[in-house]
Amino acid sequence: MNKFYTTAEIADSIDVTVMTVTRRAKRESWASRARSGKGGGKEYAFDSLPESVKTAILRHEATNTCNVSSIPTTGPSLADLNDNKRTKALAKADLLQLYTDWLSQAKRGSKAEARTDFILAYKGGAWPRLLETLGSKISWQTIERWKVQLRNNKTVVVLADQRGEQNRQRSVMTDEHMDILLRAVLSPNNPTISSAMRTATAIMQASGITDVPCDKTMRRKLESWKETNFGDWVYTREGKKAWNDKAAFFIERDYSLIEVGDIMIADGHVLNFETLNPWTGKGQRMELVMWYDMASNCPLGWEIMPTEDTQSIAASFRRACLTLGMFPKIAYLDNGRAFRSQYFNGVDFRQTGVGGLFKELGINTIFAWPYHGQSKTIERFFGTLHDLEQWVPSYVGNCIDAKPPRLNRGEAMHRKAYEAVGGRPLTMEETHVAVARWIDEYINRPQRGHLKGKCPAELMLAGRGPGIDERELRHLMMVKKVRKITREGIRLFGERYYAPELYSRTHEVQVRYDMHDLSQIMVYRDGEYLCTASKTAKIHPAANLLGDETHQNEFKKAVTFRKQQEKDAASYTKTVLESAMYDQAQRMKELEVKKETSNTVTEIKPLTQAKVTSIEAVKAKALEAQKNAPAYTPPAEKSDILSEQDKYEYLFTISYQKGITLREPDQEWMGYYETTDEYQYIAARCEQRKKFYARKQATN
Repeated sequence: MNKFYTTAEIADSIDVTVMTVTRRAKRESWASRARSGKGGGKEYAFDSLPESVKTAILRHEATNTCNVSSIPTTGPSLADLNDNKRTKALAKADLLQLYTDWLSQAKRGSKAEARTDFILAYKGGAWPRLLETLGSKISWQTIERWKVQLRNNKTVVVLADQRGEQNRQRSVMTDEHMDILLRAVLSPNNPTISSAMRTATAIMQASGITDVPCDKTMRRKLESWKETNFGDWVYTREGKKAWNDKAAFFIERDYSLIEVGDIMIADGHVLNFETLNPWTGKGQRMELVMWYDMASNCPLGWEIMPTEDTQSIAASFRRACLTLGMFPKIAYLDNGRAFRSQYFNGVDFRQTGVGGLFKELGINTIFAWPYHGQSKTIERFFGTLHDLEQWVPSYVGNCIDAKPPRLNRGEAMHRKAYEAVGGRPLTMEETHVAVARWIDEYINRPQRGHLKGKCPAELMLAGRGPGIDERELRHLMMVKKVRKITREGIRLFGERYYAPELYSRTHEVQVRYDMHDLSQIMVYRDGEYLCTASKTAKIHPAANLLGDETHQNEFKKAVTFRKQQEKDAASYTKTVLESAMYDQAQRMKELEVKKETSNTVTEIKPLTQAKVTSIEAVKAKALEAQKNAPAYTPPAEKSDILSEQDKYEYLFTISYQKGITLREPDQEWMGYYETTDEYQYIAARCEQRKKFYARKQATN
């Protein structure tokens, strides 16, 4: 606050023009002095101004600067007050200004009546905003007290509620008290506040600390500490996942920077209702694997499976590409380790072959942060999918608290009611139909957020690609496996596949097949196409006597093919034998001639020193190579190893039973396998075997 104010400053405070202030000052004879500087004019003494003008000036300064450090006050500055106290203080200043203006307009001798009329007008709602802020318990005596306080202190801060402000920074708790309390409450076991306070009190008493704070004081201090250390509070008591969800900095994506088809998200979800397993006939919660467009929030392709199967990923991806009409630029996948443990039966998603498919199609892959559901927008879709799940008769709940009563103990009435209305698990076909119909309704539902009131289907169709050749996609989506050729051809899924080009081959080849068409497979070696092998039909045991015409034709065809192979083999063998016999006869003749003409023994010349040195070097090199070679056959060269457990059993026998030192890669792999869930089923047996072999080696 200043001692003098210019005409412009007063006009700005009471929200009138400069000319209005000049006329009023002249009319009311305000005390003034000449203003020095450019422009001249007058400055008016603050003390000589009317009360309403003084109040307006003080409120204007408090509102615009919140800086009254140069004015003596009885409390904190306006900026130090909380929002509630600051709002009420400014409202009191507004009401005081209205009160002063009201009295200034009253006639001489009628101010008592004017005070009463002002209070009646205030309580009657003449100024509803002020009435809502300050309440109805206001009298003219209260306003007069405000006027005196404002005149004496010359700051709006005195109108604020000062209760508790003087002791706000004071506390009976010392740093030692606070340290003990924090050690009790900041525990990973997440104790309740009451329990932590009791523990802290017991520690203080046992340590001989006097003046133990009461529970209210400790609770209030904890709340104050939590307000400024919320991240530490959550991370210590609830862990990283809760810290990420509640306290970590939020990174918001700008979806306007991507187009439809730029990013497709893949994730799995366990449906919260039961479906009949077509293989076992029992009800179970099925797995839903879905591909989801990030830009349009549109589900593109999905597959429902009773067990974890990477083929479902490929099948849903194929459908998503056909729906999108193009291949996505980026496949956004769940974190490999988490995805592996929850959905894909112990197989890392990056090692299922699907990742190789992405590379072949020119699709980049991004793996989401572990334990960070916010990074995958499809998680929000799965939450919305609960709208469908809870209306399915076989609904089992999305958490323990949401289980239907029929699944709890002692709920015979609910179970009978469930059976009476025909409650049962859905069939696989019914599940597909229910999910498909719900998704059709979902994609035509307007959404807020970055869709801005548009439907997912509308955005997806606007950005859809030109289409994909289904035959080309089917070839790219073929599963790849390694198989060995035998006299039966190639064995796959219990069936035999054969082609004439496979005859007389016994090496390993790569086969490609379509899960939707297993009538034939494509055979490759070292990336080069060999042939297309067809499924071989079994022959009737007595086709000519008991079989029909089809059986007889199949039998004749097989016999003819076999005889042609025999003819080809015999022809080749005859050629080889004739050539070999001719060469052998010629050598015998030459040998007889040499025996007759050679009567003396040819003297053997001794080797030179250089030749001897060369031979010794070659021998040393061969011995070194033999020494460095592994003392066992590497697992990759063992055709009878079909699974990771077979590989571990083989290396376990080599290392512990035979006592052979493993290669470093095999040692690292064994260490990795012993951390998997699959190993836990055989861990106890392996530990017993280790102890047995150790005792056996010790006795030897």
